[in-house]
Amino acid sequence: MRTWRSKWNKFGKIALTALLSGSILAGCAKEEDASGSKNGSALGEKAVTLNMMTFSHTNWPYKEDWPIYKFLKEKTNVSFKVQPVMSDYATTMNLAISSGEIPDLMMVNSLKAANTHGSSGAFVNFFDHLDKMPNYKKFLEDHPDVKASILSPDGKNFFMPLYGLEQQSRRSWLFRDDVFKKHGLTPPTTYDELYTVSKKLKELYPGSYPIAVFNGLSPLVNMAPGFGTESEYYYDYDKKEWRYGPSENNYKTMVTYMNKFYKEGLVAPDFMAHKRKQFNDLLLQNKAFIASDYIGIMDELPLTLGDKASEFSLDYMIPPVGSPEGKAQNVFGGLQADGFVVSANSKERDLLLAYMDFLFSPEGIELATWGKEGETFTTENGTRKFKADYKGFGDLRTKTGIATIGAHTVLDMKAYDSMNSPKMQAAMSKVAKYETKTQPRLAYTNEENEVISMTGEAVKKYKEEQIAKFILGQKSMDEWDAYVAEINKLGVQKVLDVHKAAFERNQKFLNESK
Repeated sequence: MRTWRSKWNKFGKIALTALLSGSILAGCAKEEDASGSKNGSALGEKAVTLNMMTFSHTNWPYKEDWPIYKFLKEKTNVSFKVQPVMSDYATTMNLAISSGEIPDLMMVNSLKAANTHGSSGAFVNFFDHLDKMPNYKKFLEDHPDVKASILSPDGKNFFMPLYGLEQQSRRSWLFRDDVFKKHGLTPPTTYDELYTVSKKLKELYPGSYPIAVFNGLSPLVNMAPGFGTESEYYYDYDKKEWRYGPSENNYKTMVTYMNKFYKEGLVAPDFMAHKRKQFNDLLLQNKAFIASDYIGIMDELPLTLGDKASEFSLDYMIPPVGSPEGKAQNVFGGLQADGFVVSANSKERDLLLAYMDFLFSPEGIELATWGKEGETFTTENGTRKFKADYKGFGDLRTKTGIATIGAHTVLDMKAYDSMNSPKMQAAMSKVAKYETKTQPRLAYTNEENEVISMTGEAVKKYKEEQIAKFILGQKSMDEWDAYVAEINKLGVQKVLDVHKAAFERNQKFLNESK
């Protein structure tokens, strides 16, 4: 920016450093951010428009007139020409990178993508600029688990995480409490009880498939902790070792239950081919009564019924346990897979780093979470409340852009509690008690990625084929040992060794940076 360059001549390097660290975010509020600056005015004296590529969700597609970007511009003097991508984001992203036409700011869909292109010089290494990003630096210091999940194989940081929104996407077990109350049924706490109550529901509703699951073998991911295992490679925090769930005896027990549910019509015969719509329809049409899905559907599904919403009710169910080693736990997936990257060739790189740092400041988090007083929320007796124009969290996102990808880095999810139903609020207050510890998100070298993409994919393909056959009865459970022997031959241990090496390297970087 011309204005900033003139200030360099006038005030020197100290003034510019202060500017980029947010120290002239002067103004209204008394609270200071990590840089010691008071909150309030814009980052620069001149309005700047930068390019950004981001996802556009089908439920809340990007709109140019979303207020959240107007609020951000008022605070920072930075606005964006946004390229929203509705589908096949990976292809669009890779085309932009390979062509060299990388936008100033861009979402990437994985840590691997950020590290692959970052290591070739396409993206900024944020660790090289922490002196200008005090709020981001403090956030990482306060959240070592986040820091552990954003490293490159050589300890750099090309991937800026999103934090908070993952709380709304927690997996859970849910049940139709209205139907259970009507028939005097009790939510199951074990898989034997799950079988018994599902059989009863099948009798009461002969055309139903009481347990709603969908999307291939993905339901097994959330079922596995109830059997003391995982549905992939995983780190056993108790034993401090890496393991492969789909070859374990507890996994066999889970598959045996699924085969039983399938044979007796307790899950839909084509559940593996079902997508979101078929899953929703089963629940909404009294054809399913127990579900494993994201907790947010408790409030979202009834809204689709309009005036008949009061006739439908979902509630949180404590996860059932299926084996002596199992725990009443859902899988907590941890941080979102998506994150920000900054183009190394952006002409406004330093301004953009200051903008991103602002999003990690108390004021930035507050603005991204709430929007602007008088426009998106009001304050009554010292308590903030979103305006009545918004029927719920999803409606808020659709109308304002708040909590949509591209408009935040960190969100304070407690702000949205009042928009949830009492049952949803109660569920969110206890959901963390019934969750697994997040699995490590690791960075792999090119050689390790090759093992994962070759050996790992061969193992995965064989596993999915065989587990599907066991569930559908196309293969007898008596053949389980032969399946385990074959999958081990394909290279399970080789992939486990890769995870182990990457994990040890990750922990070494973290310990050295303390």
